[in-house]
Amino acid sequence: MKTDHQGVTRAGIARLAALALLWGSSFLWIKLALRGFNPVQIVFARLLLGFVVLAPIALSRGLGFPRERRVWGHLFVAALVSNAVPYVLFGIGEETVGSNVAGVLNATTPLWTLLLAFLVGVDRAVTVKKAPGFALGFLGIVVIFSPWVSASEIASWGGLACLGLPDTSTVQRPRWRSPSILTMATRP
Repeated sequence: MKTDHQGVTRAGIARLAALALLWGSSFLWIKLALRGFNPVQIVFARLLLGFVVLAPIALSRGLGFPRERRVWGHLFVAALVSNAVPYVLFGIGEETVGSNVAGVLNATTPLWTLLLAFLVGVDRAVTVKKAPGFALGFLGIVVIFSPWVSASEIASWGGLACLGLPDTSTVQRPRWRSPSILTMATRP
């Protein structure tokens, strides 16, 4: 496979840093928002903001909204499982645990997804590359999280809520694929 990789640029590093700051600070913003809103209100505002930002971008690129009722049904289920329910669970969890704990528990999502894919039978191959990657990811989370310091938060109902649902959209085998607005609709 050929790539046009030209190395890491300063602009690329700046974009990556901005993305890390936005994603990493989302748990802090949830914690702050809980001072005046409940978890459902926060999720509604977050998803509405995602729509307000992404819909004009998608439409300006000529991507139309789906017309089939069945596609909207799939979108509803995907948005519920991949966005609304996990976001609400993070809000509920952050009512009793710190934003740092919620963020690190969220970092376990790829590990849970890999485990779920293995258990469901979507990916049964434990290869020489996957096993060390899984172990390294787990070790990294343990080192960052220091469970010996915050074990009480992990073992609380809030910690359990932050674990929520692994992103099952990476495990599903959808029958329909479209490079249209469907991609943006499930990833605000």
